This record gives sequence, structure tokens and C-alpha cells, in this order.
Amino acid sequence: MTVTISGEGLTCQRLHSIAHGAAVVLSADAHARMQANVDSMPDGPSILEEKRHWLVGGFAAEMSPDELCRTFILGHCAGVGPRLPDPLVRATMAARANVLATATTGCRPVAAEVLLEMLNANVVPVVPSQGSVGAAGDLAPLAHIARVACGYVARPAGITPYRPSSKEALALINGISMTAALGAVAAVRVRRVLDAAIAAAAMTMEAVGAGADCIDDRVVRARRHPGGIEVATRLRAWLKGSDQVRYDRGANAFSIRATPAVMGTLVDELSATETVLERELNGAGDNPLLMDGEWLEGGNFHGAPVAQALDSLKTALAQLATVSERRTFRLTYGQLSKGLPSFLVRGTGLNSGFMLTQYTAASLASECKGLAHPASVDTIPTVQHHEDHVSMGPIAARMLLEMVECVADIVGIELLLAAQALDLRMRGIAFDADGHPVDAAPVRLAPSVDELHRRVRAEIPYWEDDEVLHPCLASAGRLVRTARILGKDLDW
Repeated sequence: MTVTISGEGLTCQRLHSIAHGAAVVLSADAHARMQANVDSMPDGPSILEEKRHWLVGGFAAEMSPDELCRTFILGHCAGVGPRLPDPLVRATMAARANVLATATTGCRPVAAEVLLEMLNANVVPVVPSQGSVGAAGDLAPLAHIARVACGYVARPAGITPYRPSSKEALALINGISMTAALGAVAAVRVRRVLDAAIAAAAMTMEAVGAGADCIDDRVVRARRHPGGIEVATRLRAWLKGSDQVRYDRGANAFSIRATPAVMGTLVDELSATETVLERELNGAGDNPLLMDGEWLEGGNFHGAPVAQALDSLKTALAQLATVSERRTFRLTYGQLSKGLPSFLVRGTGLNSGFMLTQYTAASLASECKGLAHPASVDTIPTVQHHEDHVSMGPIAARMLLEMVECVADIVGIELLLAAQALDLRMRGIAFDADGHPVDAAPVRLAPSVDELHRRVRAEIPYWEDDEVLHPCLASAGRLVRTARILGKDLDW
């Protein structure tokens, strides 16, 4: 797969593909527009010389243009913390190249092409994950990329030597491309977790014999929220042909009955966030901009739009985490699961069964609540109060990435327990309110739910008695992350 970088049309999914190794090429149209933009540059002192003079007085006058660019970029390499994983760095490089390809930044085509050349050769700089406030751009992390692109540290043979112009040195680091890139990769992961969560909810509804009223198309359409309508539609598709999910079942607990409302909120929020991210990925996120032969100083480097969107997405994702954990809890509690044995195994006494899976899900759900705190509500002035309002967008993006890992495992746990519960139903294993075995007819699963069950059982066996849980939990998480629960096998 080759993704064309043109300054437009870069989606979250395409950026995710680049993150995982897709080749890239600069479009001929973008190349021509970038050159025309550079050719329109007015005469006079370079932008970088003016900015450097404002910061450090006459120091800039003592440097050659090349020395000024080198000092500027290296001086911004101030990141700390764990290094970003290579896929996230690749996504950041592609995102920045696409901003340059908008032909508004006063950069030559080579400024974008060097980043694409590095991507195609899989030259991935070491980028510390912390140190950006997401306001004058993701300065520190982008500078760690730029120093490699500009040859200020050793690069592998075969990468074309590149010396930036004054404006290119600034444009390579002046925008929130890391925030947008991390957000875009996270959005792809959130959508995958959401798809798996809807499948898990269908399995749970089948296992507990849920009432069908809550997913009736007439009911959800009456409220008009598109996300709720979509979730209910997909649940009905999974449950088509079910003997267990019927209209005569009565009202269920909210974690089941309100599944379209709760999970539909994430559907709507994710769609809105993807829109914001894709605007940013294809927008002129730089300053100053060169337009109609004139330099224009604006605030397009500020991460507020993306930071706010990512924080809102975290809140909706936290709701998914908590509602899935509540369904997991009900599956493990015999008095709430309509005749299933507590902890989903037949043994008693020291036999803990799946008790600890709910512990784990509860821990992860609580962690999600902490990560859901909005980073964008904070601001700390920087650069002697010149940059007196910042977005903290990079923090929101990293918190979202952490959070989606937790939720993937929470949903994996629900898949694991729902599969066990369905096995018990199919085997006719049931207990009364006092925990005594009772006769029960084996159930037949809805065809699509049966296929979901088979996919879980292809990797995780049915439990007869206590075993070590960790391997099962890890396998369940992989079912979600790779989309194998949906019959696919994708990069995370």
C-alpha cells in the first residue's frame, strides 16, 4: 500500500497504515504548489532571524544561516520520558509532511520529501514522549525528528543530505503534528475496541437472556441520537435468530438495557473527534503562513481544537469501560446472571473461577476514570509569558492511548466471560438462587453470536476448573486489539 501525501485527504486510517509501514509519496500537485508558494516569498530578513533576534538579541547576527538553523533545532530537542513507539513516530512524521504539503508554510518540496524518504527507508528517530505543551506546536518532539531529517545527528547511508532554509527549520517543528498523529492512531484503536465491545455486549445479552425491547428500532429512533441507533442496529444484527433475547423478558439492568445509549455516545463522539483530527491533519498548522506573497502571523499552532476533542473522546471511552465492567460483574454473580453459577464455574469452596477477572476489570475501569481527566483544562504560561496560553494537547493524546489499552482489556474480559457463560447455557448447566444445580435445557445460540463464541474458543478453551488467568486475559485482549474477534487480523 502506498499513501499519497498531498496536503489533503489524509485520514486517521491512512495515517495508521503509514504508522505500520505503508509507503508514502508526495503528489506532483503538492510539489508544484509548494514550489510556487516558496517562489512567492517576499524579500527581507528571514523569519527565523527575526524570531531568534527577539529571543536572544544580537546573538543571531553572529551566526551563518546554516548555524542559525542548526542551533534553533538542536536547542528545541528538550524532550524527556520514555521514547515514543516507532509507529507513533512514523505517524508524526507523515502528519508533519502533510502539513508542509498544504503549500502555505513557505517550505520547498524537499522539506516534505526528506520526511517521506525517511519513512520509506524506515529511518525512525528516537523521540522522547514528554515535553510538549501543544501550543507553539509540539516543539520538542518535532525537533527530535528534525535533527535527524537535517543531518544534525548521524543518519543511515542512502538518506539524501538536507539543509533547511530559515523558514523550513521553523516549520519542521511549529505545529501540533505529534498531538494530531497520536490522536489519529488512538482513534483507529478506539473504533476497533468499540466494534469488539458491541460484539461482546451481544454475547452478554444472549448469555443473560436480555429483553429485546431495548434494541427495538422504534425505541432508539424515537430518541434521535445517531450513535444509539447504530449500536442498536448492530446488536440486532448480531442477535438475529436468537431464542434467548426476546420481547417477553422484561426490563434488564441499565448496563444491558441502556447499552445503545451509553455505547452510542462513544459512536457519536468518535465520529466528531475523527472530523476534528482530519481537519488538523490536512490543515495549515504552522506559523507564520505565506499567503499571496505575504507573511501572516496567526495562531494555527495552538492545539486547543484537538486537545478538546481528545478529552471529550476520553470521557465517552470511560463510559464504555464502566458499562462493560458492569456487565462483566453481572456475569460473575449468580443472583444477577439468571441461573449461571457464580464466577462461571461449577466448583465451590477454593474454586475462584473467573472471580479475579472482575477484579482486573474493576482496576482497569478505575484507571480509566483517572485518565479521563481533561488535560485541556490546564494551562501554564511559557516563554516569558509570550506563550501565555497553551493546550496540553499532547498529554490528552498520550492519556487517550493509555486509556484505550485499558479498555481493550476490559472488553476482552467481557468476551472471555460471555463465552464461558454461553458454554454453560449450551451445556444446560444452571443453578437456583441458593446455588444448587437445577435442570435446564441446553440453549441454541443466534448464528452470529455462535460465530463470535467460536472465535473466542479458537484461542481460549472452556474452563472446567481453576487455572492461571493471565494467559487467557492476554489472549482475550489480543482478540480485541487485532480484531480477530471480528474475523480479521490487523495491526494495533
